[in-house]
Amino acid sequence: YHSTKLALCELLLSGCTTASDHHYLFSQALENAVDIQMGVASELGMRVVLTRGSMSLGKDNGGLPPQSVVQNEQTILDDSIRLIKQYHQKEQGAMTQIALAPCSPFSVSTQLMQESAKIAKDYDICLHTHLAETIDEEKFCQKMFGMRTVDYLEHTGWLHDKTWLAHGIHFNDEEIARLGKANVGICHCPTSNMMLASGICKTLELEKAGAIIGIGVDGSASNDGSNMIQEVRMAMYLQRLKYGASKITHQKALQWATKGSASVMRREDIGEIAVGKEADLALFKLNEIQFSGSHDPLAALLLCGATKADRAMVAGKWKVIDSQIVGVDIEKVMREHTAQARRLFERAN
Repeated sequence: YHSTKLALCELLLSGCTTASDHHYLFSQALENAVDIQMGVASELGMRVVLTRGSMSLGKDNGGLPPQSVVQNEQTILDDSIRLIKQYHQKEQGAMTQIALAPCSPFSVSTQLMQESAKIAKDYDICLHTHLAETIDEEKFCQKMFGMRTVDYLEHTGWLHDKTWLAHGIHFNDEEIARLGKANVGICHCPTSNMMLASGICKTLELEKAGAIIGIGVDGSASNDGSNMIQEVRMAMYLQRLKYGASKITHQKALQWATKGSASVMRREDIGEIAVGKEADLALFKLNEIQFSGSHDPLAALLLCGATKADRAMVAGKWKVIDSQIVGVDIEKVMREHTAQARRLFERAN
C-alpha cells in the first residue's frame, strides 16, 4: 500500500496521469497485492493499467527466484481471471485495466506463458513481460529452451499486437523485423538501462520496423526515482548517444512518453490532446531558475530539466494544483513509507 501510494504520487507530481506496474512477487503474505494497488489508484483518482505478474519457476526447478516467492501455476491462472473480471474496464476512458505479465522467460514455465496468452486472447487484454534486457537473459533462454528470446515469444503465442515488452535491448536485425511486423510494444527504461549497464534500446530500428516505443521509469530496484518528466529527458539523451541529436529531438522523446506509451498499452483514448480523447493533462511552469532565458517552452521542459508539474488533470479532474496533490498529505505519505522501508531493512539485517 505505502510503496504503491508513494510511487503513484511521485509519478503524478511529475506529470504522469496513467501508470502501469509490473507486480510479480506474490508471497503467501501478499497474495492480494494487485487489489491493494487498485485501492490506492482509486484513492488517488489516477488511471492505471496494472499487470498481474507471476513467478512459478523457482531455484529448485532451474529458475532464478527463491521458492518463497513462486506460486502454483493454477493459482496464478485462477487469480488472473478473477482480477480481469473484477477490475478490467473496456469502455472509453477506463480508469482500471488488467494485463497478464509473467515476470520473464527464466522465472515461469513455457506452459504458464502459453496459458497466459490463451487467457489474454479470451478476454481481449494485453500481455507484458521482461525480454532481452541483458545478454545473460539471452544466454539463459538459449540454454533453457534451445531458442532465442523472440523465437520463444513466438513459440508461446506472444508475438502479436497485444504484447508489450520491458527493455527490449538485445534484439538482432531479423528479430527487430519480426517484432515490428507483429506491432509489438517496447517500454524503453533509460535510467534503469544505464544504472545496470544493460545496453541501449534500438528505438529507431524498432519503430521503423513497425514496433511501438513507450517510456517507463522501471522500479526502485534499478531506478531510485519515479519521475516521468525526468525519465523523458534521460530517454532523449541516452538515445542521442546512439543516433545523434538531429534524429532524437525533444518532440520525439515527448511523443514516446505520451502517445507512444498509450499505444504500447493499446489505449486509443489517451496519450494526446485532441477532440474525443480523455481530459488527462499535465501543465508545467517555466519560472524556476534553470529555465531562465529559454525561448522554446517545449524544448525547455527537457533541455533545462523540468522536475515537477504545476498542475495535472485526470479524467477532467484536477489532481495536482500548484505542484501539490489535491487532498493528499505528502509529508505523511513519505513518513509512513519511510517507516515501512526501515522495518524491511531491519528485518533483512
